Amino acid sequence: MALLEPVQLIGLAIFIGIYILISTEKLHRPISALLGAGLISFLLIVSEWEYEGHVTEFHTIVTKVEWNTIIFITAMMIITIISSRSGLFQYVSILIVRLTKGSPKTLLLSLSVLTFIISFVFDVITTMLIIAPLTVEIYKILEFDFRPILTIEAITANFASISSLVGSIPNIVLADKSGEGFVDFVIIMGPLSILLFIVAIPIYYFYARSKFVAPSEYLVKEIFLLDPNILVEDRRTFYVAIVGLILLVSGFIFGSTFNLRAAEIALLIAAGLLLFSGMHPKEIFRDVEWISIYFIMGLFILVGSIEILGILELLGEILTPFLELELFFSIPFISFGIGIISAVVDNIPISAALAPVFADLQAAGVVDPIHWWALVIAVNLGGYILPIGSPANILAINLSNREGSPITFLEFLKLGAVLGFLHLLIGTIYLILLSPFI
Repeated sequence: MALLEPVQLIGLAIFIGIYILISTEKLHRPISALLGAGLISFLLIVSEWEYEGHVTEFHTIVTKVEWNTIIFITAMMIITIISSRSGLFQYVSILIVRLTKGSPKTLLLSLSVLTFIISFVFDVITTMLIIAPLTVEIYKILEFDFRPILTIEAITANFASISSLVGSIPNIVLADKSGEGFVDFVIIMGPLSILLFIVAIPIYYFYARSKFVAPSEYLVKEIFLLDPNILVEDRRTFYVAIVGLILLVSGFIFGSTFNLRAAEIALLIAAGLLLFSGMHPKEIFRDVEWISIYFIMGLFILVGSIEILGILELLGEILTPFLELELFFSIPFISFGIGIISAVVDNIPISAALAPVFADLQAAGVVDPIHWWALVIAVNLGGYILPIGSPANILAINLSNREGSPITFLEFLKLGAVLGFLHLLIGTIYLILLSPFI
């Protein structure tokens, strides 16, 4: 392995420093990502670093941004905002509360199932933005402690996402490099996600057992007086949202037949909802999470710059001996090794960094499709071993803090670490058994 040049060493130091800032949140994550993108871009341009026979210019760096992912995330945020404002998600939540009759055990199962289903269509960030505020309101009405269910929903959103290409930002980033489609995720990861959910339910019940207190008869009567129809302010928007979501899922399933990618389908549906919902576009775009979009954009520039410097190629050389081992050893190396790293560092930057490395190794014949699936498992399941590993966890914790009932690090760890390692073990065995058929 060749020694790094001074410019490469500086670039690597910037990269590591920014990842430490992101994982520790000493600065806001978007600030850290954009700061890193600016510093490393400045380094490449000022040093006149040569890439593919030409001196690096800013437009060369910008081409490393995965614009498909950026467009997809933005479009999905628009779809979510319109669907949420239509009252659709609130309508479903009230129906669930009425069906459960306020039973804490049934409510836990119902909200977990709802989170699992939503995660099939939306990424984990969007899922938590939909389900978490509704959960808090429901539990406040019933006078229940909402902290255990928020933790459960965050973890469910993470592992449910493995069955859907659009279930998490890491999936989108990895699929863009691996070439796997929406149907591939459903067929290969779908059975595993259901198995993980079945295994999780009894552990959820054990974790939340001390909070299973029956609500008062008065509150139960109040629940049945709730009319979900009052949450639908505009029926036109309500039905447009329903049609839009049906078309969205249908597009994801059948889009590959017409060579349509997830980003193109989401963009088309978002445009349709903006056109027919009757909502003012200015209000919709005002609520888009631009902070998250700029964070991801900064990461892509940061990782792309490291690729231009040739450091990702060196990382590939380090990983190659481990990935060339028999599957019985290489799959656990990916799932547990990268899974643990994803627990310490947010799984989005880990995916952004490793996707191009795995793509290059695949082109070299080192990485097989099964290794990509091991990476999907690692970044998604490893993301809830620690609270800082996934945006879904952070959203749940931030919401509980705002409500004055914080989820402590230890409280999350009691459930997240146990399920994270157990799920990684199950996922690893699943892939080893599945490997002859992929």
